[in-house]
Amino acid sequence: MAGTQSETALRHAETVAAMSTAETPLTHDELVVFMRSYLDMIENEWGGLAANIEEGSCGDNADYIWNQTGRRVEVMDLAGFANEDYTDWNLEMLARWPAVRPPPGLTWDYLRDGGWIDQAHVWVTLGHRHYDIEAVEGVENPFDLHDIRRGLVRTLRETDPALLKRVSSHPWWQEAIDLVSRPIGEPAGPRMR
Repeated sequence: MAGTQSETALRHAETVAAMSTAETPLTHDELVVFMRSYLDMIENEWGGLAANIEEGSCGDNADYIWNQTGRRVEVMDLAGFANEDYTDWNLEMLARWPAVRPPPGLTWDYLRDGGWIDQAHVWVTLGHRHYDIEAVEGVENPFDLHDIRRGLVRTLRETDPALLKRVSSHPWWQEAIDLVSRPIGEPAGPRMR
């Protein structure tokens, strides 16, 4: 029947309607429920998680989450941690998120010099956690978001394979390398750092 919403779409609409109003702070639990519902929409209505990520829809996802949650999350990218002219990291801004630190074996200077201030992944933050469609429960450090990890591995393979070889014995990097070698699948759950 034309105009009839699927069960998934109806459940998602109910989830959005059930969230607290824009006048009250959004809670982590509310955001996780919303993110799971949104992921369900992506998986069942909009072509799947892999297609969403491969099409570079992170900015659209962040905008959708921001709008549907009553603009009670902050849309973020790595440039959000930069100074005004995007030439270096803003340490005052980074102090807002004490768990945000470079991946093992890298430094802020290395990331700045390698162009990572402009890295193109977009996500949302609530409190001290960072969320995207693969990290529906959030992570403390955006460098733990799968898209950023895959990007770091791919970039180091091309630009600094010697460094990748040096750091590849670390469990963080082993998991990141594994993310690149397998198809995009299930979103990250509680085991994410």
